[in-house]
Amino acid sequence: MAPVGFVFLTNRGNLTKAKLYEAIRTRLVKEPGCDAVQLRPSRMRPRTIKARIEPDVFLSQAYPAEEATLEISFSYPRSVNHEYYVVEWGEADRTFGIGWHQDEDHPGLGKCHFQMDHSGTTVDRVPATFLDEHPLSVLEARLDQLRTLLPQIDWSEGVPALPDDGVPSPA
Repeated sequence: MAPVGFVFLTNRGNLTKAKLYEAIRTRLVKEPGCDAVQLRPSRMRPRTIKARIEPDVFLSQAYPAEEATLEISFSYPRSVNHEYYVVEWGEADRTFGIGWHQDEDHPGLGKCHFQMDHSGTTVDRVPATFLDEHPLSVLEARLDQLRTLLPQIDWSEGVPALPDDGVPSPA
């Protein structure tokens, strides 16, 4: 039997959740435009990783928000053979958020969905590519998708809208 706190990830080897979250924190600290990276509620019992983002630096181009947050969480339910995760970008000034949710919340959309919220309302929710990879690979894929998608979101009607070709697939 595994020690308490151990998580067995399919095809990922044995990791503790604390070690995984520390690896994600270390990765985000190196990301341009990303700072104030915190494990919440603590390093000993992490449940969420939260970082402050300077969008202009993160995207390497001008962006209409001065600050954003990135929130990441992983969980390992025994009922499925893959991780659940949430990777969310939020902008408090525009009450705007987007993110990928690989969970059981919307089974009609498959194992993973993309969601866009504005002013407390979900304005779009679509199926997204299911990623059954190591959590650090998932993080890289979703960061790349954020860099591609954020500049393409259409605000011309005052409400965010996905581009006509939808959410980009991971590279």
